[in-house]
Amino acid sequence: MLTPTFSVRLVAMALIMAISASAQDDSTRLSTLAVQPVVVAATRAAADAPVAQTLIDSAALRQVMVGQDVQYVLERTAPSILAYSESGTGFSNYGTFRLRGIDQTRVNVTFNGAPLNDMIDQGAFFSNITDLTNGVASIQVQRGVGLSQNGTASFAGSVNLESPSMASSAPGGRIQLNAGSFGLLRGSAEVSSGPTDAGVSLYAKVTTFRTDGYRENTGTSSQSAQVGAAWFGAADVVRLTAVGGRTQNELGYIPVPKPLADEDPTTNVNDPTDHDDFGQYLLQLDWSHALTSTTSLGVMAYYGGAGGDYFAGFRDEQGTLTQINYPLTNRHAGGIVSVDVEDLAPNLDVSAGLHAYRFWRRNWEAVSPELEDPYYDDRTVKDEVSGYVKAEWMAGGLQLFADLQLRHVRLAFSPDARWVPSGTTIPDHTWLFVNPRLGATFHLDAATHVYASVGRTGREPTRFDLLGGTQINDANLDVVLNPGTVQAETATDLELGLRHRHAIWNVDLNGFAMFFRNEIAPIGRYIDQWFVQLRKNVPTSQRYGVELQASVRPVSPLELTVNATWMTSNIDTYTPENFGVDTTFSNVQAVLTPNVLATASLAYTPIEPLAITATVRHSGQQWLELSNDPSLVLPSFTVADLSVLWQVVGRTRLGLTVYNLFDTAYAANGAVTVGEGGLVPAVFMQATRNAMVMLEVGL
Repeated sequence: MLTPTFSVRLVAMALIMAISASAQDDSTRLSTLAVQPVVVAATRAAADAPVAQTLIDSAALRQVMVGQDVQYVLERTAPSILAYSESGTGFSNYGTFRLRGIDQTRVNVTFNGAPLNDMIDQGAFFSNITDLTNGVASIQVQRGVGLSQNGTASFAGSVNLESPSMASSAPGGRIQLNAGSFGLLRGSAEVSSGPTDAGVSLYAKVTTFRTDGYRENTGTSSQSAQVGAAWFGAADVVRLTAVGGRTQNELGYIPVPKPLADEDPTTNVNDPTDHDDFGQYLLQLDWSHALTSTTSLGVMAYYGGAGGDYFAGFRDEQGTLTQINYPLTNRHAGGIVSVDVEDLAPNLDVSAGLHAYRFWRRNWEAVSPELEDPYYDDRTVKDEVSGYVKAEWMAGGLQLFADLQLRHVRLAFSPDARWVPSGTTIPDHTWLFVNPRLGATFHLDAATHVYASVGRTGREPTRFDLLGGTQINDANLDVVLNPGTVQAETATDLELGLRHRHAIWNVDLNGFAMFFRNEIAPIGRYIDQWFVQLRKNVPTSQRYGVELQASVRPVSPLELTVNATWMTSNIDTYTPENFGVDTTFSNVQAVLTPNVLATASLAYTPIEPLAITATVRHSGQQWLELSNDPSLVLPSFTVADLSVLWQVVGRTRLGLTVYNLFDTAYAANGAVTVGEGGLVPAVFMQATRNAMVMLEVGL
């Protein structure tokens, strides 16, 4: 039986073997390390890897990036992604995305290889660090289990953000100013020193913005920053990177019953006093060293944190307000070691890595104004040690790939003694995951290759999966006292694809089949915390689909790009407690998983300084609950955007974008709630026609 100690030793041995392959310094790898340090490269799939992937480079980012949060960039640039915004603007405030219909807590998100996810809730809260896409060089999206990543499981996929290398940037700066509908005002400034004679390069960016939001009482005010420093030696690159932000949001997280939203799409049923004030930061120090012309070593230490206040108001029949604060604080410290060896044996490249972290969480609750006297207070600690070994062998046109990851996770709860029986001791929840991946790429010619892969990964439950709410109390105590009540879920992923590159057109066509065991779903009983529902495991479920990424330039002024997905899902059988123990449903489709997602953009450049782009996005119908009641759905929608970008002179640009050009009323996410006569759809309406102007001045 595999143990955590054996797992670490196995990967450590691979690291030692790789490092000892040679020990003589060589600077020939410096240029490679400067562009993409070892820890970053370890999370990235090569262009010909047997992985469903999208690389959003700096040029593609500049076409769509206007300061919006990450998820709203992803849905416009990669297939199988659908995002929604609680404020309705698609710019900021809270919002998440789904990848292949799977929610964001099942997507691994890294920044320069270090985890951005909240390790206990497993989500990535981009609203905490706004304007993040404005400070990255590229984003790679891997769909399916992909390659081994650092941090949370790549259950649905991974999103890997990379900061600028600072190795080749010229001295200068940039100022961006935005103004738009719903009171949007944004300013951003960045400066870069470029490499000095001493091999040092510096970078800094600051951003501030405010907006009222589309829906009532969903305004946002935010400040964020990113700074970096790098030193380039004869065979070394050392980087220090820091990102952080603080955001004050008015809250609209409760979905609105559709009859109310039909009357007024800006309706917000949260109390007008509901608001929060959250911040997050991440510090990274990484060192890449070229041991030889074929061997490189990367080491990173990182430290991060997040926290703030979250106020929710409740009114009695007389309208008297009771306001509860649900603050939390996180601290996260970790280290990563990666080594990469080319030609360890003829035609064999090997890489390996180790990652360890500790994540601390404090949750407490207090009634305003007695904020210093919480009525509830608990602690949670999560530890993880993981390691991977990857190997790639190539002979002729055949390329074989293998990847084995081992993850050991421990989750420890320290409840508030006032809310559990005296003497209660909660055992640690531990998991050991063995995640193998195998794949092959066959190069038909220099421009075309086909690939196939199979991989498996496991994902542990989140804190919310185990508790069903924010507290440890009598309602969920049995779950945390008995580890395994909510079991870990696993995904087995098969991918088959074709990639072709041509001077006029490019195409990536990918088919996938994902098989899940013990998928965690909200089908347990409701507990006494609003509408909170305990999680249970669904024995077996599947998702199948075809994804297309294509571009064609029939004539030089025109370019058409298409991202499209057709997918279907099936849950074999489940028995929800909220319908009664005797009710069983079979062969139903997953919630919030449209059968069709598509984005098409037509760019027209009549003269070189001017670009006009029309974009159409379509989502099919989505089920809102697992019984597939035909009255509880989100309708399909199609929205169109139009943007004009004018390169005024030099590095100065002026842009205008009109979103939802034809004023479509639509919702991209929702749930069910109790209304007149029973359950009714509840929705998050997205903004009607709105516009934004941007001025960018290069210095």
